[in-house]
Amino acid sequence: MSMTIERVLPFVSRLPDPIRDGIARRMRELTGLGLIGLTSVVATALATWSVLDPSLSHATSKPIRNLLGYPGAITADILMQIIGLGAIMLLLPVAIWGWRMMTHRPFDREALRIALWILSTLLFAGFMSCWPRSAAWPLPTGLGGVVGDALVRFPASVIGADNALMRIVLGALFAGATVMSFLYASGMGARQKLDDYVYEDEDEPEQDEVEDSN
Repeated sequence: MSMTIERVLPFVSRLPDPIRDGIARRMRELTGLGLIGLTSVVATALATWSVLDPSLSHATSKPIRNLLGYPGAITADILMQIIGLGAIMLLLPVAIWGWRMMTHRPFDREALRIALWILSTLLFAGFMSCWPRSAAWPLPTGLGGVVGDALVRFPASVIGADNALMRIVLGALFAGATVMSFLYASGMGARQKLDDYVYEDEDEPEQDEVEDSN
């Protein structure tokens, strides 16, 4: 993190090590707080989503029910149409990233974890589309939106069958793959980066010198 800051703000490299480390920690905490704030905003939009609100495909003069107004209604409708309840998995890993950054927990291989985050979202959408939608579900798509329905239809077209047994087996496969990709996307197995360590190693020789002098 400190090396990243030094590349963006070159003057930071000329500051004493304790100050540089402090700046890196505060920037990491602010970034984590921003991620948690972003997921909270989107979660609020999704929690107050209504199919009766105006959207890109639905014009109405009725009052907007979404707590975030028109932007929240549009955002929630797009997510629900595309990935349905898969939106839960879209937000959860990002919130965990924010928590890990705020608590200074290790987080490495960012590109891989971002890819797994996207994969877990798609897999969870497919998992949700494996189950029949209830009468209360207001959309013509399944619980996993357009993406989830497509992921279920593809294997069904390959094997030439779309029945309850196929959906149960497919749902179990989606569930297992979702859990694994979610865990790794959230930071499982992450190791501390070298530039994230506090400069403890530099202090040890001084302590040894004091002991030798005694």
